[in-house]
Amino acid sequence: MARNNEPEGAMNTIIGKGTRVEGSMDVTQSIRIDGSFKGTLRASDTLIVGATGELLEASINVKNAIIGGMVKGNVIATSKVTLESSSRLDGDLTAKLLVIEEGALFTGNCRSGEQAHVPASHGETGSKKIDG
Repeated sequence: MARNNEPEGAMNTIIGKGTRVEGSMDVTQSIRIDGSFKGTLRASDTLIVGATGELLEASINVKNAIIGGMVKGNVIATSKVTLESSSRLDGDLTAKLLVIEEGALFTGNCRSGEQAHVPASHGETGSKKIDG
């Protein structure tokens, strides 16, 4: 149930183009990144990486991810990951469902489907702990 009468999946955090952020972020609901982020990112819903977005040395733990830019790091999604045609992912990926569009670049190991092991939940947001 979303807090403050906001619908689930609401976009409440945006890192705009030209903005650089380093550190650890725990996001309630969804986040969009069109700038640059380096560090650990957890979101209870969806991560959207725009075409200009860059996640460097990142550890990502979300429900869903839609990647249109560049991600260098590991991604754990409890539901779905979509690699759009403009995306580049260098890292390991774990997701229940994976969609890779023609033109997307992916380098790393992947575990997907019903048998993909997603680590036990961590915290109230439903986020998962990332080891690494």
